[in-house]
Amino acid sequence: MPSASPVPAWFVVLVTTAAQMVVAMSNIVLSTIAPKVAESLGVNPVLVGYQVGLTFGAAALASAYGGVVAMRIGSAFTTQVSMVFSVIGLSLFALPHVGFIALGSLAVGIGSGLASPAASYLLANHTSPDRRNLMFSIKQTGVPVGGVIVALTAPLLAVTVGWRWALAMIAAMAVAILLVTERARVAWDGERRPAGGVPSAPFGGVPLVWREKSLRWIALAAVLFSSVQRVLLSFTVVYLVAEGGYGLVEAGVMLSVAQVGGSIFRIPWGWLADRLKSGLAVLTLICVIMIVASVLLVLLDASWPKSLVMLLFFVLGASCVGWNGIVHAECARLSPPGMISLVAGGTSFFVFGGVMLGPTVFAAAYGVIGSYSATFALMVVLGVAALVLLRLARRQERGDRRAATGNH
Repeated sequence: MPSASPVPAWFVVLVTTAAQMVVAMSNIVLSTIAPKVAESLGVNPVLVGYQVGLTFGAAALASAYGGVVAMRIGSAFTTQVSMVFSVIGLSLFALPHVGFIALGSLAVGIGSGLASPAASYLLANHTSPDRRNLMFSIKQTGVPVGGVIVALTAPLLAVTVGWRWALAMIAAMAVAILLVTERARVAWDGERRPAGGVPSAPFGGVPLVWREKSLRWIALAAVLFSSVQRVLLSFTVVYLVAEGGYGLVEAGVMLSVAQVGGSIFRIPWGWLADRLKSGLAVLTLICVIMIVASVLLVLLDASWPKSLVMLLFFVLGASCVGWNGIVHAECARLSPPGMISLVAGGTSFFVFGGVMLGPTVFAAAYGVIGSYSATFALMVVLGVAALVLLRLARRQERGDRRAATGNH
């Protein structure tokens, strides 16, 4: 049950959404300006795939322990710490060497890994369970909204005043959120537990998620969903510039259209899941749309009308980017009592693991295939595999219901 709090629920949603927005912008900014950054450093832009993999490798490890951290030092303070890591990472990105970009990727990844478990704990304890899918989906709109902002502004800043100004913009937003969160820190962090009051978890919440079959299949599907999402967000700009005949700013607009699709549809997806009382049914629908749209992306040709390409990227965003809130809400619903932040951290480990896996595999596959459009077939394969895992999750859910009915 949500706990009473002097801080209104809307402020909880506002802070968690804004924090998700900043970590998302920090994660994607180099992908949106990859051609300019690569030119400045004298490297191949496809290396952004490995940078994304490094970022989310760090995020995966941090998220595994993020639930424990949030329980010990408080969710609000954990959110503030995540903003500090984002600022450190963005500052390192600005330094003129790939080694600093690698270090910055680790810092940004740690910030991302800490943000999600803290947000899940806050939402689960300060909002109504009847609106959980909707509230989690609103929070997760911070990811595509941040993507829209950075996709529209970062390329423009890169070609006008320099790409480092895009980093400064995001860092300023992170500092602002850190200061705003201070208002609620005392109220929210009053529920933190001392070290002895937190369950011992050598690998954070990961073993807990893996032991619970109902959580396991959803978490594995989330690996594939997040792989597809990050491949789309990491390589759209590079692909459209290299093979589609688009300019950097124009390609950034197409990426922003995908982010807009994800922003708009995360909320109705969450509403539909609450309405149907089945997050898995909605995830299955999203997965089918994602597979069909990914097939069209493979077939994309430079001669296609811009309006048609824009529509395709909108649908890709609605599906490939629109799933996240429902996954986190489902895992919160299935969490053992008192373990929501641990389960959120464990779930985020799988999500970030997929984000790390997708771009890395894509970059390696591109090195063999030599064509961005053909390499996007990876999204189709991952989507089909996710559909199979969702079917297993639904079967497990039906089995659990029958077992519960039999026990009564």
